[in-house]
Amino acid sequence: MTPALAMNRTCAPQLALVDFARLAAGSGVAAVEIRNDIEGHEFLDGTPAASVRRVLDDFGLKVAAVNALQRFNDWSTEREREARALMAYAARLGAPGVVLCPVHTPGHGWSAADAERQLRSGLKRLRPILLDLGVKGYVEPLGMAESTMKRQDMAVAAISDVGGWDAYELCFDTFQFFRCGDEVFHPERVGLAHMSGITRTDLAPEQLTEPDRGLVDGIDRVDNVGQLRALLESGYTGYISMEPFSPQVQQSPNLFQELAASLARVRAGLGLVN
Repeated sequence: MTPALAMNRTCAPQLALVDFARLAAGSGVAAVEIRNDIEGHEFLDGTPAASVRRVLDDFGLKVAAVNALQRFNDWSTEREREARALMAYAARLGAPGVVLCPVHTPGHGWSAADAERQLRSGLKRLRPILLDLGVKGYVEPLGMAESTMKRQDMAVAAISDVGGWDAYELCFDTFQFFRCGDEVFHPERVGLAHMSGITRTDLAPEQLTEPDRGLVDGIDRVDNVGQLRALLESGYTGYISMEPFSPQVQQSPNLFQELAASLARVRAGLGLVN
């Protein structure tokens, strides 16, 4: 596989699946990320994986990932049930992996030691489920202040400690890396990449939130192209998925044109054919 662009469902969560697939294919991406947290749409609405797969096949689209198992590092009987259902759905869909997000609830009360212990526990418990179903876990550090796993090196150390590299890879998110001021890069461990742009200049990186995440344009504090170029130069060959959360992007009447322009900018900056 050569590096290719993908589109997260967050680009247009309001659209029906067939319309989203049409948008993605028209924008020239190779794959999409399906989400499990959009009310009234696939997964949560009970749409069978085979039905989702047929729609994507009609538009020539692959699945980059299913996004996401939340609170994977807060293991419980409920989390195990949730994980098994989500991983089985991903396997039926033909997704190579599922994004794994840590606890990031304000006031969670975890100490640093708690976070380290819980992270290893979650990784250890989830690993046999992933291996049994043949699905990778894309561990995504989240850079907000309340996150229990902010940095790439924290994820790498924990996965190494549980002997989990047969089941896990990193999800590298340019915004999360920027938001928490991470400086340690582990490109050889990355299995999925997310990109989104930040244009507002009135907030410090740690003050930015998900709705601030837009498309990659000419005013990009995150330096998506620079971060991603370093990833590709290290040998990365996976998907790079556009993941905006900005309501202004999602509801724009010119969404197709804006997405196409942003993706063209990234392609040119990275020298991608796709």
